[in-house]
Amino acid sequence: MSDDGGTAMRMLMTVQMDTEASTRAIHDGSLGQLVDSTMERITPEAVYFATRDGVRTMYVVFDLDEPVRMIEIAEPLFAGLQARIDFTPALTPDDVRQGIEPIAKR
Repeated sequence: MSDDGGTAMRMLMTVQMDTEASTRAIHDGSLGQLVDSTMERITPEAVYFATRDGVRTMYVVFDLDEPVRMIEIAEPLFAGLQARIDFTPALTPDDVRQGIEPIAKR
């Protein structure tokens, strides 16, 4: 979570890139630009690239301070890569311990 005392939520963003659109973006140089500009906007904790369901996939862990920001984060990826994007809240082991502690005390 954010160390600034805010109410940021740690998110896992999964970006599945359309093969044809991402191949075009690789060749015209825009894939790197899209990735770089996305990273600048969200300053991620971690970024990984792999394949999922047979397509290029990017996994990004970052703190989302306002849910409305999902739009500004996702739109360039939708437009430039015809991407399928999922935002999933992600918990650390400490988050889970904190969440289950009240349940365990019942």
